[in-house]
Amino acid sequence: MSHGGKTVKGSPSSRVDHLSALPDCLLQHALGFLEAQEAVRTCVLARRWRHLWRLIPRLRVTEVEAFRSVEKFNEFMDQLILPREHSSALDECEFDLRGFLRLDDARVDLWIRHVLMCHARVLQLHLYTSLSATQARTDVKLGNEPLLSQHLSRLELNCVYLKDHLLNFTSCPVLEALKITNCVVYADKILSQSLKHLSIVGCELIWLFHPTCISAPSLISLQLDDYAGVTPILRSMPSLETASVSLGHRNEEYCDFCDNGGFEDCDCGMVYLEDDCAPQVSVQLVGLSTATCLELIASAKMVTFKRDLRYCPEFSKLKSLLLSDWCLVADFQTLVYFLHHTPVLERLTLKLCKKPKSDMELEGSDLMEESLTLKQLKIVKIKCQMIDERVRNIFKILSCSSISLEKINVEKL
Repeated sequence: MSHGGKTVKGSPSSRVDHLSALPDCLLQHALGFLEAQEAVRTCVLARRWRHLWRLIPRLRVTEVEAFRSVEKFNEFMDQLILPREHSSALDECEFDLRGFLRLDDARVDLWIRHVLMCHARVLQLHLYTSLSATQARTDVKLGNEPLLSQHLSRLELNCVYLKDHLLNFTSCPVLEALKITNCVVYADKILSQSLKHLSIVGCELIWLFHPTCISAPSLISLQLDDYAGVTPILRSMPSLETASVSLGHRNEEYCDFCDNGGFEDCDCGMVYLEDDCAPQVSVQLVGLSTATCLELIASAKMVTFKRDLRYCPEFSKLKSLLLSDWCLVADFQTLVYFLHHTPVLERLTLKLCKKPKSDMELEGSDLMEESLTLKQLKIVKIKCQMIDERVRNIFKILSCSSISLEKINVEKL
């Protein structure tokens, strides 16, 4: 409708299709924020949109329940991924396939390796863990060959069966972040020269020929938490800044012979790295000794950290330290060890969760005869359920140092 020769605002003749005026690359960028099935549906909008979805820079497959059957889902994924040319680069891929209990291992492996050939920089793969609490795990098993990518920088794997060579990332030279959650890890080694951030949470580490060895010399941050099975061995990590390690809940083995100093002749296999003919270096503490912020959480019967203290690592850069109950057993020797070997420590947190044992006495201990100089220590936090003998003994130890009682805070858990 016009008025005075002018088109009235809002009339059909005044509407402009600004969306169609955008170049293909911008439209494809916008489609990348949609779930993949929705992005594909845009092919019916117009002739121009027919093939735009094939080159979107992000693939998000997260609503798999809508397919109702594995067969239909497999057909969709094959058409979505396999025809894609390797030259059409992908920024991110998120495959959340937790809607199906059973998927074909080889097919999932094919999809993963194809998107890596399309230069995917970020890859997230989420699957189901098991059918029920009483049934065996049903993790998808990816192929045993290493992943090959010159572009992959971040990889997240959830509920996947990871075997042997797959965790050798030497062919992923720019990989910086790796997150492994609720996976089965059946491998001797996790190798990466470029990796900077590693998180292993809720996994099952299975003994193959040796304990899983983590070799990542460029690592800056490390998280090992709530895993079952064999305690992994840490190689030197000179760039490490922050680390959180939780042991002893579902993974600790115990060998009386080893823990009484006889590990050189023991054949239990719990304290070696690669050579069967000689005792080896520290399992974890030496690898963690370059950190500036460190959390060590373990059960009171924990053995790995205790063994590692025999190698007397010096934590020369450590400024923040959190220790749990395990450091208070055997006349508090472990606690005092850390106080002696952390010359620049500024913040100490002691988390006391367990009830105290009746034999945890400090009277007569040689530790009380040693004076500690903790000039850098600014604050001590003691988190506990109650003020018990352990807390009083910690005060006794700290009173032998230069720290004033005003710097000690007691918090209730």
